[in-house]
Amino acid sequence: MNCFSERGTRDCIPYRIRLGVTGHRTLPGSCAISALVSRVLDEEVEALLDPASVDQIRKAKSTPVLFSVISPLAEGADRLVAREVLKRDGAILQAVLPLPVNEYIKDFESAESKQEFFDLLKHCRSPQRIRHHYSDEDVLTTAPAELRRHAYEAVGRHVVDQCDVLIAIWDGQPSRGRGGTGDIVDYAREHGRPYI
Repeated sequence: MNCFSERGTRDCIPYRIRLGVTGHRTLPGSCAISALVSRVLDEEVEALLDPASVDQIRKAKSTPVLFSVISPLAEGADRLVAREVLKRDGAILQAVLPLPVNEYIKDFESAESKQEFFDLLKHCRSPQRIRHHYSDEDVLTTAPAELRRHAYEAVGRHVVDQCDVLIAIWDGQPSRGRGGTGDIVDYAREHGRPYI
């Protein structure tokens, strides 16, 4: 639905659903998962919203329902869901990064992966870096790998805090490390965030 008149002025205000994403970096059968995510976007997300609100939105013909995706753009699930959401008209990407870009891309496996990250990042108006407040003592006494895990956990929690619905691409197993997918799904459950 086009919300702009011939003069370029806005004719309607969309109802935007903010989708968060968490999931594994390695995804066997990513084509099948992409198709499943597409179906979820088309059929299941709206079902998690208040039925009276959805009914009112549907009655207001000039109110389109649009998606935003909140994603750290890590390899795997984060990018897969972002790509599927961005296929929809009016979709917006809100990239939230756990580390400065030059540090974050060190975690990506290949030159192609780094390029995919930058290509997706172009769809985001202003990427947000989740800042961490460590004391000097924390930085001096904590291993860099542990600080990195804290950063990933913080960005996962931020995604849950900011979304309306969380999409988790997850094997149902406990996290293999701090801030893993299982931890983020548990955090969503604890905070009453709807998730698929």
